[in-house]
Amino acid sequence: MVSKDEVVQAMERLNNALAESHPNSETARYVRQALKDLTKSDGVAFTGTLQTFFNMAPSIKVSDNFAFSETERELWDKVFSFKQLGNNLWGAHLYTEPCHTADRLTRLWHL
Repeated sequence: MVSKDEVVQAMERLNNALAESHPNSETARYVRQALKDLTKSDGVAFTGTLQTFFNMAPSIKVSDNFAFSETERELWDKVFSFKQLGNNLWGAHLYTEPCHTADRLTRLWHL
């Protein structure tokens, strides 16, 4: 399972690299704002924010018309490796404590 912290740390590394190399770019500004939004959100709000980032960031990057360094490309790819997780079902995987499927089903049944 992937933790929220793991995603946020990957975004922080990307943010730092872009702030150093392309501080005035729309891409850097968008990554910075998305990082702020991600750190303030949890659960479904977190996955929704992450999905919005995955939807918007490539277009913003293309419109900036600059090339990533090798390091920036690796950081970008690392962040986008979480794309498969950026749907609302992923919130179920952001547990800080163990929770078994049977326990979850029992809790849902009693709601």
